[in-house]
Amino acid sequence: MHQIYKSDVLRGCFCDLGVRLATVPAFWGLYFSPYEKLKSHFLQVTQPYGDNSPNRHALIHLTSAISAVAVADILCNPMFVIRTRMQTEALHYFQMPELERKPHSILQTASGLYKEGGVPMFWRGLTASLLGLGHVGIQFPLYERFKAEARKRSVDGEDSPLDLLLASGLSKMMAAMITYPHEVTEGYAGLYVGLRVSLVRVVPNCCVTFVSYELIARWVRGMMVAEQAEENNKWLRESRDMMIIFRQQEVMVI
Repeated sequence: MHQIYKSDVLRGCFCDLGVRLATVPAFWGLYFSPYEKLKSHFLQVTQPYGDNSPNRHALIHLTSAISAVAVADILCNPMFVIRTRMQTEALHYFQMPELERKPHSILQTASGLYKEGGVPMFWRGLTASLLGLGHVGIQFPLYERFKAEARKRSVDGEDSPLDLLLASGLSKMMAAMITYPHEVTEGYAGLYVGLRVSLVRVVPNCCVTFVSYELIARWVRGMMVAEQAEENNKWLRESRDMMIIFRQQEVMVI
């Protein structure tokens, strides 16, 4: 970090931010909606065959998470390839003389990848990404269980922002520690090399993403409920007014 700041000041600390801002929201945007729909679907399908035990819910969360991430991984893999290439170029970028540094844009990187390997180039590494599905298979059942326990202790039956922060952070940390060895290739002695740096990077990111999603989703649901209630009240008022007019007309006829 000191070397980056010394070389390129703040600009170097935010290198490749653009491609990250394009990749991360797209990935989670494609993930959360299928995940919630799959959860509801599996709960409904398995309702006649199982009880309401935590084990059943954990299996549903695991299956939903793995399925949703597989879809998001497949659709977002081109973005991952572009991001990885830009990060690789950044390693050489800081080793070049300052006057020769010409950072590539997202479009320039994508164009170069296409010239290099055509359309299939953008799905390179997909198999490796799918091998990491076990990560979310651990993270999301833990996350949902932590949220459920928080709701049990809550007075109003809702998890607080602090509960969401702890649930997302702990679940991400535990999943990362269990599955981290699949990301390294340095033998048994190096299975956890770089784990601390990885946790410092991914856990805060996960906390911000999950807490933001949960609070925004809660606000949207509240707005939709309020809007639906207003529509129902409007329909009741109109029906009442129509009944009053109808009865007045009856009285006039009599």
